[in-house]
Amino acid sequence: MNIKKKLQQLFKNIFQKLFFLIYGRVKYKNNLKKFDYKITPIKKIFLNKNLSFKTSNYLYEIPNGRLYTDIVEHVAIIKNNTIVPEISYQQIRGELKSINFNKVLKTGTPRIIKNFNGNVLSLVQGASGNNYFHFLFDIITKLKLCDQVFSLKQIQYFYVPSITEWQKKIFSLFNIQKEQLIDSKIYRHIKASNLIALDHPWYKRGFVQTEIKNIPIWIVVWLRNFFLKYAKPFKCSDKIFIDRSDSDYSHCKLINNSEIIKNLKKKGFKSYQVSKLNFAKQVFLFNNAKIIVGPHGAAFSNIIFCKKKTKIIEIIPKDHQSKKCQRISKILKFKYIRVKLDRVFNNSFGDMIMNAKRLEKIIKNY
Repeated sequence: MNIKKKLQQLFKNIFQKLFFLIYGRVKYKNNLKKFDYKITPIKKIFLNKNLSFKTSNYLYEIPNGRLYTDIVEHVAIIKNNTIVPEISYQQIRGELKSINFNKVLKTGTPRIIKNFNGNVLSLVQGASGNNYFHFLFDIITKLKLCDQVFSLKQIQYFYVPSITEWQKKIFSLFNIQKEQLIDSKIYRHIKASNLIALDHPWYKRGFVQTEIKNIPIWIVVWLRNFFLKYAKPFKCSDKIFIDRSDSDYSHCKLINNSEIIKNLKKKGFKSYQVSKLNFAKQVFLFNNAKIIVGPHGAAFSNIIFCKKKTKIIEIIPKDHQSKKCQRISKILKFKYIRVKLDRVFNNSFGDMIMNAKRLEKIIKNY
């Protein structure tokens, strides 16, 4: 180890010990007294007066509760320097681990605490809430769960993974203003006079990509019903190719993306970089579509807004485990095809090549 690294490690150790002195060590006890916080079971989700679904979730109210996150994989909710396992979170390399892996048990809470008066609802679970799919299916879904037992009008602050313009617009549809949002990237360690948290709406074990196949029906139905009324009509094609070239991530892109767009244009398709559209237009675009083609990605989350029997052609690497589109298509009765391709590694422009003639044949025979 060189001198620079030794100095960095020394500084880290001193910094850590300092915060141990300030806030104490965080422990895990399986006998934390029940009266230290309130647990309310959520056994049913009511979508309207005629439609409800059984569920099994829990809402926790923790007076003077603390929350610490590394904004990547770990969230620790703490009462009296004891971690609350059911609502803390440690997803490591895509796998949900037991509470013993939560890093605060080893490193403590090495950030200055920020105090908030009032009710604070935690919506964090690491960094995954920044992804469009997880934002809708995990973060926004918690708002519905919470509202079954604790009115959102009674909550002063919402602790969120980050605050972007598109997220703020979606929160505003729930009458949540930007002043109520606490950015976990800025405040990684908070304390609330009443901290409210929920267990995850659907991810309870294993690898997240494989567990997506178990997303509850009520989540898909509720998201669809809630957001459809905000669709904003505009002139668009009903034959859509999802152009993923604008994504920050190179995986699941098509290396020959331009060739595919050019070929499909001859067949009456129009390509869309979905992230360039505001949320209301995204809802309309997918609801208006008759056929959607594209490489796997977060934009496919919007198929929840499609009409029954919409044709969905998802292009995806053979080794990719996500069953998101299959699950949604089964619930909403779409005509779904999964086109599996080999990966082309070590290419910064994407990792799949789609044969244009093959795709044309798939569409023609569909």
